[in-house]
Amino acid sequence: MQLEDSAYTIGRITRQDRQHYTVITRSGLKRAQLMGKTRNKSFNKSDLPVVGDWIGIETNTGADGAARILQQYPRKSALCRQAAGEVKEKQILAANIDTVFVISGLDQNFNVNRIERFLMMAWSSNLAVVLLLNKADLFPDHRTQLQALEPILSGSPVHAISALAGTATDTIMSYLGPGKSAALVGSSGVGKSTLVNQLMGTSLMKTKEVRAFDDKGRHTTTHRELCILPNDQGILIDTPGMREAQLWVEPSDISNRYSDIISLSAGCKYSDCRHSQEPRCNVRAAVAEGTLSQYRLTQYQKLTAYLI
Repeated sequence: MQLEDSAYTIGRITRQDRQHYTVITRSGLKRAQLMGKTRNKSFNKSDLPVVGDWIGIETNTGADGAARILQQYPRKSALCRQAAGEVKEKQILAANIDTVFVISGLDQNFNVNRIERFLMMAWSSNLAVVLLLNKADLFPDHRTQLQALEPILSGSPVHAISALAGTATDTIMSYLGPGKSAALVGSSGVGKSTLVNQLMGTSLMKTKEVRAFDDKGRHTTTHRELCILPNDQGILIDTPGMREAQLWVEPSDISNRYSDIISLSAGCKYSDCRHSQEPRCNVRAAVAEGTLSQYRLTQYQKLTAYLI
């Protein structure tokens, strides 16, 4: 993203600790904080700056060494979920990313329903998603797991990898490059931090062994952090392990992303057509003609079913 503003120092948030931020700028890392006036302007928590956001901070820092955040620039994308708790609230996990890497272990962590919800979380955020099945070195024959995944992938690519063996680098880098950003999501103990360390070439993130009796890990990563890969190979945002992926799906998001399907729906015989088995369905006719992919229709059906 090209940003110019002489009034501010432009940077991208690499880490957030409550209302305190670490920001990467042309002159290096800076500390920044969100002032009360700025917080009050944001009626929703999802409007506040998060890791991955581009912001403008004051050039001169305060007595505590932290600069005030003066400007927040529009996001090109955001990975969203419903925040934990009883209150229905949108939470932004990472901003300005191109791809979501969903990571699952091939061990007892493997859960088709949970994987599908992680995939849907990326689809509902209008982001490309890639599924990485880690620990392939321990489970070289994973045909059963791949077969179980076929009904839910809807065309999303899937790769079996081994973070510990270091065989995942080429796979992940094929989706990254200069100017590209991706987020890693998954439950605890699946190897997200190990992957980041492999790609960074250093022990940047803390890792822990999973418990042998149930293959469960602890939340080693306790915060979201943006990592710039060596030699301008791209950017990764590591996220804490999530026990479940609570979806945040808004009708407006569906309308904007699937406007082509909604337009085709106007030609269906029935106004409440689900584009499944109904006769004279204009949407399924488009799939049969090859003008609409089945992959796209399946995603649309899964997300709209969640709204019902």
